Parts: sequence; structure tokens; C-alpha cells
Amino acid sequence: MDRFQELLWDLGEIIEVPLHVDKNHACRILLDEKLPVHLEMAEEKNELLVAAFLSEIPPGRFRENVLKETLKANATHHSFGTFAYIEKINTLVMQKYLSVESLSGEKLADFLESFIAEADSWRDAISNGNPAPAEYLKTHGGQPSPYSIPPKIS
Repeated sequence: MDRFQELLWDLGEIIEVPLHVDKNHACRILLDEKLPVHLEMAEEKNELLVAAFLSEIPPGRFRENVLKETLKANATHHSFGTFAYIEKINTLVMQKYLSVESLSGEKLADFLESFIAEADSWRDAISNGNPAPAEYLKTHGGQPSPYSIPPKIS
């Protein structure tokens, strides 16, 4: 059994859902009929890609605001990963690469619990017409983000 299938098997036992590698060498889990989570091995890096497809965001001002907020989030370190945008399907994705060297089904389940909670908070905010969860809209203790301050030109 390859390492990816072994991780899926262990994870499946923990969450009590049988998980298997599909024909595309990936595994997609649909949580609560609303949040697709994609798992795939990045063989060249010996890492597991975990990606949540948060929401389709059609063109317009709202998409610009969402992407601006996700860029701000990407500029700071977060344990849940980074955001990406798939233009072909107008979809915002949250993703994280995990080293499989010391990864176990239990560690993956623990990671997924916080990853999914974070993904849900972003998905809920966007579906309610907000560009980000409320805690991200409160920047730096009320101070503007350092990335929004124009540089001083002498």
C-alpha cells in the first residue's frame, strides 16, 4: 500500500468513513454537503496537498474585495495555509502542504479539524456577503495593515 493510501486508510478509520485514492490519484471529501476538501500527494515534494474549495466568486467589486483580504491573510503566517484563486472556475481555495515524513492519520485528522474550521469561517463570511471573517477585518489592533501604508518618498 502506498503512503497516500495508508494515510487515507488511517484517517478513514478515525473519522469512520472509508477513504480511497481515486483514478486521479487524489481523494475528495464533501463535508456537510457544502465544503469540498481535496487531498492529493505532491510526489516531487513528498508532501500532501490539502485544499478546501471555499466559494465561487463571480467577477466584480466583491471578488476584488475578497481577493484583497486573502492577499492580506497570505502576507502573515497562518498555520492553516495560504489562499489561491482558480480563475477558470472563479473559485477561492485555501490550501496547505504537509510533509508526509512524520504525518499519521491522527495528526492529519487533528490538522483537518482546525483547517476545516478556518475554511468554514471564510466560506460562511463570503456566503454572507463579507470579504473575510470578522476577525480578519479587524487589522493589527485597530491600526491599518503595514501593507496599506504608502512608502515615504524623500
